[in-house]
Amino acid sequence: MRCTVHGERWAVGGERYTVNGRRFTVHRVPCTVYLLFLPFFCFSQENAPISLTYRTTQIGYGISNVYDSYLSPLKYSGSNIGLHYEQMKNTGLMNSNVSAQHLVNANYSWCDNNTGTASYYTGLIEYNYGLLYRIKPAEKWQIFTGIQAGSLVGFVYNTRNGNNPATGKAHLNLSLSAIANYKLQIRSQPVNLRYQLSFPFIGAMYSPHFGQSYYEIGLGLTDNLVHFSSFHNYLSSRNIISAEIPLNKSTIIFSYHFSFYETRINDLDTQLINNTFYFGLVSNFFVVKGKQKKDNYNYVY
Repeated sequence: MRCTVHGERWAVGGERYTVNGRRFTVHRVPCTVYLLFLPFFCFSQENAPISLTYRTTQIGYGISNVYDSYLSPLKYSGSNIGLHYEQMKNTGLMNSNVSAQHLVNANYSWCDNNTGTASYYTGLIEYNYGLLYRIKPAEKWQIFTGIQAGSLVGFVYNTRNGNNPATGKAHLNLSLSAIANYKLQIRSQPVNLRYQLSFPFIGAMYSPHFGQSYYEIGLGLTDNLVHFSSFHNYLSSRNIISAEIPLNKSTIIFSYHFSFYETRINDLDTQLINNTFYFGLVSNFFVVKGKQKKDNYNYVY
């Protein structure tokens, strides 16, 4: 990998190079150290900054509340486990102020009614892709705003019902999203604080009619199962508060997720509320594309 520093070309991981008539030996350095300084002084052959990719994977545990009038008139409460994955990278668009974000959330909950006579098992998988524009109002602040395109599939299963024990969930949405990011120092250690809010404003969703069985749906005896969705029949939001803390050679992340999901359509009401605490790891890396490779380049792996 070669970089441009004050008009001269350097290589990381090579042996001897000449700068201003002087010869230097450049030793290999740990990849984590190299990545810390890369955004500030390292540029490609075309003098374009090399964009780091932000990635985090987290697991979580929390509490859930589920209500689905298609299956039962009672509210259920219990616990949930979750998996959260995020990847974010600058696209280079609009003076490198637009970032692309991938979000994947998977959640499974088990809940009981107040009398303990029946249980709900609920599973949801959600994917969102967003383009967010960056605003930097102050040195330690970054604000991102934009639109996400997303999908959601899932189910709610009731252990007590005989004829209709489960119902399916499926959505396609456009959402508004915003991120507030703040960096601070605690005893000379950098800590990154972030809050993200996302909520759908338009889309389409699947829903059976009141009293309609999945046996009829499977035989094709019904129609009008896909409906336009917006604030009048679908309210949903995801709130994520996180703190990233460096620890030795790694960065750990603690986060709290509050997700709210509610539909009111075809005389059927559904409400899913999750409060989940997550823990995971954060990594930053870059990918060298094929057109950037040269035979005489030295790479750090």
